[in-house]
Amino acid sequence: MPRKRITLQLSVQQAGRLRLLIKRHREAETQFFKSLVEERATELAEPMDTPQWERAVARLRRQARMEAAEVRPVRWPALDVLMERALKERLQAEDLAGPWMPLTAGERTRLSLSGRWPACLSRCEHGTAERAFTLDDKVVLQLRTAAWRVSEPVLKELEEKNLIGPHADLSEEARVERDRLAAKLYPSSRIAREAVEDHWPDPEDDQVAGPGTAGNI
Repeated sequence: MPRKRITLQLSVQQAGRLRLLIKRHREAETQFFKSLVEERATELAEPMDTPQWERAVARLRRQARMEAAEVRPVRWPALDVLMERALKERLQAEDLAGPWMPLTAGERTRLSLSGRWPACLSRCEHGTAERAFTLDDKVVLQLRTAAWRVSEPVLKELEEKNLIGPHADLSEEARVERDRLAAKLYPSSRIAREAVEDHWPDPEDDQVAGPGTAGNI
């Protein structure tokens, strides 16, 4: 299926959690591989530390790598996979599910321009961090369509009040109004943050292989 690279702004805390999750996955896969080789090496008939034994261990390593690759998508899924699942769940919620009118060519162009989400408040206490994901092209389009359609009335009001774009000379009253309206916007990154927060698998649901699970495939 066609896939698209998209950059999203997650909270700093969420970005940290995702980095930790990938580290855990890598460590678990390494332990799975190591345990699998060690357990099966004890059953070898070849005398230890001989050329025959070393060749047999090399075969075990190749087999263990293949078995790890087979279970990786289930036990240690990539962040792209997890983000796609979380977004699909979030986009099924009543406030974002639509049905929406498809984006026009002009709207797609406007979406690609910088500054389309003026002063959009992230509501992230410690700021945000950019993270790129490669997702199903249909999910990306669904995400962007929902973000635009939900935000459309607010964007229109911002434009009518001339509150989009750089305005160094805005009055305090205008700034307050811009921030009030901007807080109602629903850009893709806001949807993604909510997806990570509310639809990401719980830690106990992570299917991460630990010591002692090797060979149970």
